[in-house]
Amino acid sequence: MLAATRAELRGPAPRATVPWWRTATALACVLGAIRVAVVAAAPYPQAVGLFDDDAFYYFGVARHIAEGDGSTFNGIDPTNGYHPLWLLALVPVFSIADSHTALVAVSLLSFAVLIGAARQIDRIGALTARPVLTLAWATPLLVTGTAGPSFFFSGMETGLLLLGLLWLAATWLASDGFTAPWFGVGAAVATGTLMALTVLARLDAVFPMALLGVLALVTWRRKGLPWTRLGVAVAAVPALTLATYLAVNLAVFDTPLPVSGQAKALGGGLNPGVVGQFLVSPVVFGVPTLLGVAALVVVIAAVLRGQPGLLGRSAQFGAVVLGGGVLTVAYYALTSSWQLWPWYFSAAPLAVALAGPAVAAGRTERLPLRGLATGVLAVLTVAAAGITAARAASGGVERSAFIEAGPAAARQIDALLPLGAPIAMGDRAGSVGYHLHRPLVHLEGLVNSAEYLDAMRAGTVGDFLAERGVALYARGDADPGEPVPERPGCHRFTEPQQGGGVKFTLVVCDRDLVLTTPLSDGTSYRVWLYRAEPPR
Repeated sequence: MLAATRAELRGPAPRATVPWWRTATALACVLGAIRVAVVAAAPYPQAVGLFDDDAFYYFGVARHIAEGDGSTFNGIDPTNGYHPLWLLALVPVFSIADSHTALVAVSLLSFAVLIGAARQIDRIGALTARPVLTLAWATPLLVTGTAGPSFFFSGMETGLLLLGLLWLAATWLASDGFTAPWFGVGAAVATGTLMALTVLARLDAVFPMALLGVLALVTWRRKGLPWTRLGVAVAAVPALTLATYLAVNLAVFDTPLPVSGQAKALGGGLNPGVVGQFLVSPVVFGVPTLLGVAALVVVIAAVLRGQPGLLGRSAQFGAVVLGGGVLTVAYYALTSSWQLWPWYFSAAPLAVALAGPAVAAGRTERLPLRGLATGVLAVLTVAAAGITAARAASGGVERSAFIEAGPAAARQIDALLPLGAPIAMGDRAGSVGYHLHRPLVHLEGLVNSAEYLDAMRAGTVGDFLAERGVALYARGDADPGEPVPERPGCHRFTEPQQGGGVKFTLVVCDRDLVLTTPLSDGTSYRVWLYRAEPPR
């Protein structure tokens, strides 16, 4: 049965091949080897700086699960503030490795995901009989995936999402839009399983998966195929998977949805600025790429051109990916006032990779130096990934300064009295919290509990912190706070720092400042004794 499922998803044999050294897989091998080597060779703080701060929320929860503590970031509060598939992949890593070795192991895991994604790019190129053209249009994805914002190696879930989407794109092509004679109920169930895994990789992938489902239904009806039976077969596994996910969350965490998303939506509010972020992101070397704009232009041009055959199918899937990305950004613009981070914008370069060949086919193919041009793009991609990794590993990169400082700051905080007492912190708490040997109560709520969100809604966060014995309060910025007139020398800070939703305040005083660690980006890690009021 398993062999049959694999064959159904694989479809017909590829129709075009190129030498292995001119493939996305070969390029990915070079890119991944560079990244793993840099993480392994860099001093530990610089290796830490090669990952996003939010990745350490994943790492902390995975380590606690591996140690038998359950799904928790701080050892006190249960949390489901993560996308489940990436966390499940990380648990075995942290069951056998820690410290620097764990970061190398995570990089190796990410390397495997990158190779899988590159293999699907080559498969798409072979199916469309445009392998060189496909590789050329995929270079923006590989640059953003490995150089910046490093979708595959940031420690976040985006690499798994891209792998799932590329695999589905290749399946869409291999089955001629899910209409090939061999695409029966068994293949539909297998495809639905892959769709479910893609959603588990990143839950807001429900948007592109819903669009893919609609496109499949329309295609089946036009072809006179049994669309009801095929639709049920495709939807069965995703529906069952999501229902199980919600039920388990409700039973274990007292809330069906992840607290990270709920925390961002707490208080709601329009946030049209994220639309602008989508259009100019991702940012590479500190420069907006405008890939969002480029994706809109390329996908619309590809769809309007109406290429026949599998090139047209690839453009269709590119439209699904971009449409899903637009719906995702629109959802957050309407439900959350938080800014979005780089991993929200992976749809743009992926859509360019899928739709671009349909725009260029027949025009650039006759250029005598197209192979050389693709080779130059590959060399530039390797150079970008190598330069970015080397710069980060050398230390002092402003974007990652606070992440690199996390291990040292954690050691200083661990030495503060009272030893082992919990500390509360909001933004920039990932690297610090992961490296601490005392509990960190996350004030943003991304990796806290449903009980914490209830306390935020009820205005009883002070009671929540007091019940947990929080004795310290930390920040990782340069905000001086708001002076408290009735308490000279004291300052009021607002949490969470992100977004414009529900807020609460904490008051700390200069006499209680016990640690200040300046950072190269102009901010500081600061810690105060926190004198909590007793619970009411």
